[in-house]
Amino acid sequence: MHAATRQNSDARLNELDPAPRKYASGVSLLRRSQFDLNLNQQCTPKDVRDWLLNTAILTKDTIDLTKEFAERLAQAGLGVRRLSLNVGTLHPQAFGYAWNWSTTDGLCDEIQIGEEALHSDGYRKNPLFNVMEYGRTVRVALENDEGEAASPLMKNLGKEGFSEYVALPMSASCGRFNAITLATRQRGGFERKQLESLTLLIKLFGLHVDRHVAERITKNISHTYLGWEAGERVASGTIKRGTGVPIRAVVWSSDMRGFSTLSENMDTQTVATVLDHYFSAMADAVNQHGGDVLKFIGDGMLAVFPIASFETPHSAAQAAIQAARQALSELDLLNERMRNEASWFPLHAGIGLHLGKVFFGNIGAAQRLDFTVIGEAVNVASRIEGCCKKLKRNLLFSSEIACLLDDEVESLGTQCLKGMNKPEQLYSLRSMV
Repeated sequence: MHAATRQNSDARLNELDPAPRKYASGVSLLRRSQFDLNLNQQCTPKDVRDWLLNTAILTKDTIDLTKEFAERLAQAGLGVRRLSLNVGTLHPQAFGYAWNWSTTDGLCDEIQIGEEALHSDGYRKNPLFNVMEYGRTVRVALENDEGEAASPLMKNLGKEGFSEYVALPMSASCGRFNAITLATRQRGGFERKQLESLTLLIKLFGLHVDRHVAERITKNISHTYLGWEAGERVASGTIKRGTGVPIRAVVWSSDMRGFSTLSENMDTQTVATVLDHYFSAMADAVNQHGGDVLKFIGDGMLAVFPIASFETPHSAAQAAIQAARQALSELDLLNERMRNEASWFPLHAGIGLHLGKVFFGNIGAAQRLDFTVIGEAVNVASRIEGCCKKLKRNLLFSSEIACLLDDEVESLGTQCLKGMNKPEQLYSLRSMV
């Protein structure tokens, strides 16, 4: 996915309305798929098993896999009218994911579950808690007051006309059991033979789930530690030394002002906390404007806005400038919010931008690779950032950037860049003087 496309997609996800469903605090709706179940299109449990043993492996998206499995269970006469798949993961902001399918509203939702949800009453009073924490099988009859009183979810399912809820453990992932839940509207709940068939099919389904979980964890880790674009390339198999592509990009090089003083006067834990605040402001701004953060080096950050990820070079340059404005503004707000904290160190940054060709790929030793960008454009951006202190500006950029901007720019003259033979004409924004 291109950076600009990812930016727009993420914005839409954050605006998704969960109605007609309700989700607890700490749970985010990521995607939604509608379906129209045709119960006249019948099959048998053997047909579901054959699908799991053969063509199900071709389904790459977990939301599609869940939906197709649930529909087949319903069409096989197994009484399933609601199904949820719940899995753990490795992710810096998430405990896990779930996919919720129900014939009540014809929707299958993909949700992300934050760590805070684990401590909520909604989770701890849910029968799912005993399944995911202890690997127990839970059955709740919903046709009586006792069953409906088991949890708020059970009460809601009873009102919707469900007669029984069953939660089954699957293989363990990230310290907790994965789980699948089923609900039926059949009078008296699930029949014994139905549960026998469902148990067997769920074991086969679990093999597919394990594969999907492993692939998701791989992508989560790759994106978190390498950046989105680099993570996608590595996860898709671009892992050999020297492999990569030449690209044109706006290169972002930034550095914190006064980091040496901060390090000398604070303990390492406090320094780490300050850096977390600092990098959150810088990196979030880059990501939100379609850029890709490649690495943190001490107090420095390297990012790119690939030209191919935007409609035009103009839009890429403008996105980088907007990201710089936002990052610096966020630092100002953070300093204002924390100014009364005795241990707070006011944060300031220098940002250098340049547009040029870079090599985007694997660099390093045979057993230890880094997916990054190298080239003259990277060196120029770094040296431009190095002029910020001398010129008393927090944002500088080259003529290659200046000629693409809608903003009013100010020339700061020709500057000799450290270690480079060719001088550069440097610019800043008049509005940031």
